[in-house]
Amino acid sequence: MAQQGAPEGRVDDTMCTRDDTEMHWTFEEINREWFGGAYLHWEPNDVERAFAVAEEIRGRDWVLGPEFDLGTIPFPGVGRRGGFSQFLRVYWFGKRMQAIAGLPGADSLRARILANDPAAESELTAIYLLRSRQLQTDAEIEPEVTVGEGKRRPDFRIRNTGGVWMYVEVTQLNRSAASTRMQQLLQRVADQVISISQPFLLEIVFWREPTQTEEDEVVLPAQIISQAADGERRDIGDFASVLVKSGDPAVVVPSILQNDGRTRMSLSRSIVGPDQPNRQIVLRVPFADQRAEDILTAEAKQLPKGECGVVMVDVTAQPTAFESWPELVPHRFAPQQHTRVAGIILFSFAIYPTSDGLAWVPNVKLISNPHARIPLPGWISEMVAEIRADCRRLIGHPD
Repeated sequence: MAQQGAPEGRVDDTMCTRDDTEMHWTFEEINREWFGGAYLHWEPNDVERAFAVAEEIRGRDWVLGPEFDLGTIPFPGVGRRGGFSQFLRVYWFGKRMQAIAGLPGADSLRARILANDPAAESELTAIYLLRSRQLQTDAEIEPEVTVGEGKRRPDFRIRNTGGVWMYVEVTQLNRSAASTRMQQLLQRVADQVISISQPFLLEIVFWREPTQTEEDEVVLPAQIISQAADGERRDIGDFASVLVKSGDPAVVVPSILQNDGRTRMSLSRSIVGPDQPNRQIVLRVPFADQRAEDILTAEAKQLPKGECGVVMVDVTAQPTAFESWPELVPHRFAPQQHTRVAGIILFSFAIYPTSDGLAWVPNVKLISNPHARIPLPGWISEMVAEIRADCRRLIGHPD
């Protein structure tokens, strides 16, 4: 579901009624300031604690952010502090910072976070992901270890009480030039189709990357077929298919499925509101990220040979890795290759609509190395399975 952006505003602390010295936000205050009333269906204590930590570290001005003119915001669920996106800015920071409180090396990571270091953001998210369900774990940030003839500092190490240390390197999988091109293709088509001012649910699947002429050939049939009955499908040459569907435009459910062994990049866009027709477009195009070997080789060099090592990859900017990497990575694991890496953990977080409102859900996938010198601790595999089960319960699929 598309999250509408609030207009740029101004900081005006004189409008806030809270005491300057007060450090505790109530759930009711947060709902009122960020959403304009009772809106958020999350655990109140959890939200209040995240906001308190964020204010303690970054200050009240940062938490408040800009104040928006509500007269220019034509949709509900947005208060003068900017709605869900601005709420997440504060909550996500405070929630993750709790995971590194008191850890050796936390001050260094916090300084990098406050300096807006993107790599530090991924490292903080990785630590949170591993510790959020295992509060009894020990962890150290950037411990010094011997790698070959020199000293290195993996991003962090973690262990269950009394267990073996697991050394972790974290990296971001940024968009490649090829993925950017595909993303732009999907956005162009989505922009044209979603502009059709009538109710519809459409799905467009490209069977290969179209030429510019073929891309244009998709839009007109989509406009025509959008008025057809549920279930009508039109194939366009050998490169695309368009399907009319029925259902809730706020819920994304791919329908055209073909087991051809190819992974696909997807994009969905919805308009749901009282002032115009409800509609949704879902698009998919074949795409597989091919950078697994390069990243695995680079990150493995930072891990000590005689210890359990893991590479965690933030794939938020390239979610197709959830499908392509499990096919690519196992071919790189061999008895004499990458044996210091016990596994790769792909992860991202995303917003999903649920029966209780919007949820901030982790996606995670573990690719184990059967040839690792030291295998993954059992609690890691169990935790990943729990996260995937929760994801499936909330949104219907694990990633």
